[in-house]
Amino acid sequence: MGQVTVRHLPKSQVKVIVSTTLNVRLTVLIAVCPFLFGCATADTPRAETPPSPVVQADQPQQVSKLPPPELSRVQEAVKRVFRDAALIDTSRRPVFITGDFNGDLSQDIAVVLRPAPDKLSDLNEEFPTWILRDLSGANQTETPRLRVAANEALLAVIHGYGVDGWRDPQATQTFLLKNAVGSGMESHQPKEVATTSQGKQRPQLRGDVIGEVLGGTSGYLYYSGATYSWYDPKTFKGDPEPGMFHGASDRKVRK
Repeated sequence: MGQVTVRHLPKSQVKVIVSTTLNVRLTVLIAVCPFLFGCATADTPRAETPPSPVVQADQPQQVSKLPPPELSRVQEAVKRVFRDAALIDTSRRPVFITGDFNGDLSQDIAVVLRPAPDKLSDLNEEFPTWILRDLSGANQTETPRLRVAANEALLAVIHGYGVDGWRDPQATQTFLLKNAVGSGMESHQPKEVATTSQGKQRPQLRGDVIGEVLGGTSGYLYYSGATYSWYDPKTFKGDPEPGMFHGASDRKVRK
C-alpha cells in the first residue's frame, strides 16, 4: 500500500485561503443579486391606475327623459300631496302637462283639480302642506286669507324631485293656483317665448312656462321664484316684487 503524505500548512496561509474563498463567493453573490431581484420585479404584475374621468364643463345639463305621464301615476302624485281633498278634473283637455317649470332640472307636472265632495274644509285648512295662490290677485296684499270655493277649478303644479321628477315619493312641494285654469294648456321652453316676444319686455324665466288662453287672453304662466305669475306679452310691466301677491302674508308651512 502507498503512503499518504499529509502536508500541514502554516496557520497564516490557511487564513488567507479561507478569506480569499469567502471574498470570491460574496463577489459572485453581489453580482448575481440585481439580476435575481430584477427578474422578480419584472414578473410581478403592476396595478394600473384607472384613467381620470373626462369632464366636459361646457356640456349643458338636461332634464331626465321620462315616459309620458299616465293617469294612474298622476292620481298617485295628487293623492300624495292632497290625500283625499282634491280630485283630477278629467273633463278638461288637456288635464295635465309636464315640464321643468321651476328650472331645477327635474320634471314637474301641472294638473287641473277640483275639490272632492265633502272635503272642502281639508283644502281650506289653516296650515296646508301646499302653497295656495290667487293668480288674479297678484298685487293684493291686504286681503283675507285665501280660501277654495266648492266646485272651483284649480291648477296644481307639483314640483319634481331628482331624476324621477314628480313621480318621486319625495316630490311634495306644490303650488295650488286659483283663477289659473284656462284653455289650450301647453308647455313651452323659454327660448320659444323669447322668439315670440322679441322687442318686448318679458320676465326672467327660470324654466318652462305654461301657455294657455286665460280670460280670452293668450299668455304664459311662469315661476317667478316665490309664486307663479301671469305673463301677457302685450301688457307685461315687470316681475312682481317679493311679497306682492295674494296669499304671501298668511303663508305658514306645517312641518
